[in-house]
Amino acid sequence: MVSISNLAADTADTGAASDEPGGGSTNPVTTLVRWVFLYGDRRLLAVATTAVILSALLVVGTVWEFEMERLVTETRAVQTLFNTLLGGIILFVSVVLSINTAALAQEFAPLQVKLARIQDSIEFQIELEELADEGVSPAGLKPFLGYVVGAIHGETESLRTSEDSTDDEQARAELRAFVDELDTQLSVIEQRIGRTNAQASIVLLSTLDYPYARHINVTRRLKSVHGDALTDADHESLATLLRVLTILASGREYFTTLYFKRELRNLSSNLLVLSLPVIVFTAYVLLAMDAGLFPRTTLLGLGSRLLYVNLAFVIALSPYVLLSSYMLRILTVSKHSLESTVFTLEPDVELESER
Repeated sequence: MVSISNLAADTADTGAASDEPGGGSTNPVTTLVRWVFLYGDRRLLAVATTAVILSALLVVGTVWEFEMERLVTETRAVQTLFNTLLGGIILFVSVVLSINTAALAQEFAPLQVKLARIQDSIEFQIELEELADEGVSPAGLKPFLGYVVGAIHGETESLRTSEDSTDDEQARAELRAFVDELDTQLSVIEQRIGRTNAQASIVLLSTLDYPYARHINVTRRLKSVHGDALTDADHESLATLLRVLTILASGREYFTTLYFKRELRNLSSNLLVLSLPVIVFTAYVLLAMDAGLFPRTTLLGLGSRLLYVNLAFVIALSPYVLLSSYMLRILTVSKHSLESTVFTLEPDVELESER
């Protein structure tokens, strides 16, 4: 399975230069995959995909010669194809917009429900502030994530350097191994946070492969296995760490939901803008075919009918290409996001010192 860290190309040993979007990567394939799946403007990706389809059709039509004029004038195959595309576009756009309308309807709620949601958010922030003791927590995703990461760093540093920590060598070794792993994961997240991209939330993507379910489980396991050997300071740090990790997990899943809503809104608005001109153009193409009217100008020696029929085809196909470009990123993010649970389908790998 392709890891989101491969798509983001932000492993801990890549260096700061490779973290810059669009630059610093020595592997052009990785850069291209990263752009296609995550960082690229979805509209630009749709245009690029449409251009590739058109080029492929023109090459096939040139290498595998067939009489396009006869196909258009003596058969109804092309007209049937465009009729199907026209009806499909209308139905397709209607379904997508209906789904978006249904999702929007879920936001309609009485005032008391809205008030309760806001109060829950405030209580969530207050609980985090009591654990972090670093002032009022920010509302934005990027500063919020930095705030939580700072709180985790504070607890890991406390576990690492506390003079009141346990004297049990096995317990200390496992605590250090866990703290080292946490710091390694957090350093990767901190490297990614500094990146900005208007098309995809790098802050959101920076934590997609963070194994919080495993870290929550290891924290609970350490408290259970070494409960008698750990000091009160260790227990307090682990309890605080467990709660902060839980807040990070729930906050990330909530922001992921907001991200999906934004992507669906962008898809619906762009699809609405694109679909009407495409519907009008496709209807015009059908009328032109029925009347036998085609432009006579050509390009690069290509037959006029080969060029314009294929061009009309990819334009009629463009709403589906736009949908595919958005769904590619939505499904990539969804595939690598975790459910709001402490369970995971990945193998439960133990810490090195626990073996």
